[in-house]
Amino acid sequence: MIDRFSEDIDLSMNRKLTESEKKNAKTLICNIADKLRFTLFNSEDIKSKHSYNKYVFEYESLFSNIPLELIVETSFYQDVYPVELHDVNSFVGKFCANRGIQLPIPFDAATLNMQVQSLERTFIDKVFAICDYRLQNMQDRDSRHLYDIAKLLPHIQFTPSLDALIDDVRDDRMRSKNNPSAQLDHDIPKMLKEIISSRFYENDYNNITKKLLYEDLNYEEVISKGIAIVADINIFKYKK
Repeated sequence: MIDRFSEDIDLSMNRKLTESEKKNAKTLICNIADKLRFTLFNSEDIKSKHSYNKYVFEYESLFSNIPLELIVETSFYQDVYPVELHDVNSFVGKFCANRGIQLPIPFDAATLNMQVQSLERTFIDKVFAICDYRLQNMQDRDSRHLYDIAKLLPHIQFTPSLDALIDDVRDDRMRSKNNPSAQLDHDIPKMLKEIISSRFYENDYNNITKKLLYEDLNYEEVISKGIAIVADINIFKYKK
């Protein structure tokens, strides 16, 4: 479906965390990173009790002469719903299993059964995200959402339940200052059309996102197969 390289891991919760749980999240993440011999690059930016944190870890790779990065983002200011159970596989574990290769290290967690956010919710969040970044005049590395929307859209069914979910998500996003486009004075279809006409994300897409893709999909195609379709329907009109 989505055929691009991603360097980040997004961790969210489907319930409100206590202040002590938010603090413990930092300890747990850093302890796991230490066991993997990752180095936290931005420790001064991590605030233990904050609802959002971005951890940038560096690690040595056999395939690079310089340290590579892994980004872990924790987001606790929004509830995650709906969720689905999916098997999560390691690329290395799957490659070895398919070829009968025995790894020289313990690899008990080759496949995990994990709760993940539904495609519909991910699609909705990404539409609001590109509108948020436009209002904040942020485009650095954010055009990837345009590609994701274009790839997710064929798998989204436009039903009354999707209409209701969009409004519910908007209600939740209204409560956070990080989500300005969710406020009722903004018209999402109109904003999408402005993003298209201004070509706001084009440079970032061509210079950053396109280099992360495992397929050749140009900016015009991503727009026409994604937000151009969304902008022409009323699915993101607030109906409550």
